[in-house]
Amino acid sequence: MPVLLLLSVSAFALVTGLAAGLRLGRGFRRAEVSEDAGSLPPIPPTWEDGLAGDLDAAVSRGQLFLVHQPKTHARTGEVVGMEALVRWLHPEHGLIGPNDFIHIAEARGEIRRITEWVVRQALMEQRSLAICGHPLACSVNISACLLADRDFGAWLLETVRDASAPFGLEITETAMIADSERALANLHSFAKAGLRIAIDDYGAGLSSLAYLKQLPAHELKIDRMFVQGLSSSHRDPLLVRSTIDLAHALGMEVTAEGVESPAAMALLRVMGCDHMQGYLISKPLRLGELRAFLDLRGDRGIPMENITFPWRSVDGKDWIRRRAAGDKE
Repeated sequence: MPVLLLLSVSAFALVTGLAAGLRLGRGFRRAEVSEDAGSLPPIPPTWEDGLAGDLDAAVSRGQLFLVHQPKTHARTGEVVGMEALVRWLHPEHGLIGPNDFIHIAEARGEIRRITEWVVRQALMEQRSLAICGHPLACSVNISACLLADRDFGAWLLETVRDASAPFGLEITETAMIADSERALANLHSFAKAGLRIAIDDYGAGLSSLAYLKQLPAHELKIDRMFVQGLSSSHRDPLLVRSTIDLAHALGMEVTAEGVESPAAMALLRVMGCDHMQGYLISKPLRLGELRAFLDLRGDRGIPMENITFPWRSVDGKDWIRRRAAGDKE
């Protein structure tokens, strides 16, 4: 076995152990570290019972909406795709991130209904962007509860057949634990039909080389907890570089999540990372904001001027309004 790949496999075990230790030692909720959760704070535990009762009406009353996080080519900066993320605008509690209601939907049997809405809406917004001259690949997150569902699999294949651009699915590395045989069969059907399969939040769960070997995955997304420590930790660069090398050896592309500093971006480029997502590039954007973001870039999605795009700054001011008023920051 090549020395570099051997080091990658060895470091894999360290990734697994470190991630598990962080989970047990810190007891974190996924909302604290997921790119999906954005900057939304976790909800108070006392809200959960009330949210469970409200969730049924969230779809029918139009309270759910999508935001899209652009994904760029690591070396050129070209926008090559987007990840569709669901949000819940609750009439009483305001904006709620998916990590605070998806588990409720799974427990109450509502997850398929919500996921079907997300897929349909993502396809519609992807088509809208294509009409505007931005035919971007789009991916959605699929719950482990649905991955082994044969009926859902058939529905998904039928629904995405007329997608206006490449469409993909993001699954967590532990998604096959419940019914691995049926889940794997569905994943192979999805891949055969042309859907791009990505392993999301890699390193944050109980990683397994056996799963990596079996999954028909095209892409591995490194969890942000490792990416954000690149410039300040001695371990994280080794873990990230080893993971990139291992994924490439297995024929997968690599996306780094949570890229928030120029230093991390530069290191990832040197390490051979293929794609990047994170607030340094863009926060998750509503459809109109995403159009504006893309329109401010060249024909291939590359910035036409050396600026960043903080559409919603920390103090809540609207970047577009200030830009139009002549404030160049």
